[in-house]
Amino acid sequence: MMRSLVAAAVWLIVASAFNGALSHRLSLGWVQPDFLLVVAVALSMRGTTNRAAWTGFVAGMFHSALWNEKMMALTISRMFACIASVHFFRAFPVSGAGAAAVVTGAATLVAGILYLFLGLPTNLVQWLVETFGGILYNAALAVPVYVLQERMASRRPTTSL
Repeated sequence: MMRSLVAAAVWLIVASAFNGALSHRLSLGWVQPDFLLVVAVALSMRGTTNRAAWTGFVAGMFHSALWNEKMMALTISRMFACIASVHFFRAFPVSGAGAAAVVTGAATLVAGILYLFLGLPTNLVQWLVETFGGILYNAALAVPVYVLQERMASRRPTTSL
């Protein structure tokens, strides 16, 4: 239990660092990768809704700390995106990297729609481009994150005391 919490915290901290350091450099126009959302969804989709809510809450707090704005909108949108990812992943007939990409895209859409109503973006066209471009960008990033998490999970020792 403690090992999984520490691992999740490390994943979220590294994703926060990537968001702060790389997202502007890897942007395509208005579209930026959302490393925090991708990692939060990847951590959430195979777990429970309670764990997903906590993961989304922490990811939203990290995100709002990075941007220094709209804490409630980012936190709530990330929480519900992570909770939705659990249900999307369970409903998917086959699990794998492709499913992770589709689930991450759907969770990005959920987060974007909630942010539209809670965060009230000033430029609607920019929000549309960021959201729908972010769906594709985050779905593409979800594949290597999912594969890396699968490899790390398969290397864990299975013996317990």
